[in-house]
Amino acid sequence: MEIGQVIRYIRTNKKITQQELANAIGMTRPYIARIESGKNSISSDKLTEILEYCNVTYNEFFYIKNDYKKSSKMNEFNRVIELYYANNLEEISRIKEKVNEQYQENGDIFLRHLYILCHCMENNLDPKKIKDEYIKELADYLLSMDEWCYHELAVLNNFIFLFPPETAFLMTKNLLYRADKYSGLNLDKNMLSYLFFNLLEFSFKYDGYQYSKIVLEATKKYYTRTSDFFEQTLIIYYEGMLDIVENLITEGVEKCNRAFTILQTLGHDNLYKKYKADLDELLNKVVNAKVENETV
Repeated sequence: MEIGQVIRYIRTNKKITQQELANAIGMTRPYIARIESGKNSISSDKLTEILEYCNVTYNEFFYIKNDYKKSSKMNEFNRVIELYYANNLEEISRIKEKVNEQYQENGDIFLRHLYILCHCMENNLDPKKIKDEYIKELADYLLSMDEWCYHELAVLNNFIFLFPPETAFLMTKNLLYRADKYSGLNLDKNMLSYLFFNLLEFSFKYDGYQYSKIVLEATKKYYTRTSDFFEQTLIIYYEGMLDIVENLITEGVEKCNRAFTILQTLGHDNLYKKYKADLDELLNKVVNAKVENETV
């Protein structure tokens, strides 16, 4: 639907007349009628006033405008990922060529990033096969943004394990700034959950424990509600992992096992196996480091 059509749809469903709306926002009824028919444009300020008067949020407005569907652009990222897990590389290649043609026509950076994602999927996310200039291009883009929006969060989430560790850690401040500034925007909650815990996993993989502490503290501040039970379980696990790094091995293993019990109770057996393997790897690393120090 066009903007005017959405305004008319919302107004009529709220049982508000054109005259009532006009009086509320300081416009004339004929002007409201021309906006709804598409003959006149509307400023963002006036659109905000209309939505506030109708008790409708911007997110709801754009959801209605998109025929009660989420953004088709962002869904394309998810579709490519689903095709990858279904091993449908042929369809991914087709999408890649299509979005590249569209990018050449309109220069939409979203399409460029989707093209690179397709390239990475075609190469099975193997850093040795993926073009270095593509990863550098993505890193330069993310690091050049003073303030991230949802798209930047999605890009980092999709490519985080392909960035060099020092590059990914540099992006931590952008992520934390976004999480802090938009903490009241529930739209980001799932994406931030993926990012927080992907970055924690990444930091342990590459021994970036100082970043583990920073991200974990931010995660603990962000997920404080009783509805955040799953995230709080993973927080317990990573608290235990950090305890182990700091040689509080007994306490750390106890916390990790507590998190494992919850994961198994909730039926997350695959997650339990994954995190248990990460714990065993860390314990081996700590033990080997102790042996080396004693030998020296």
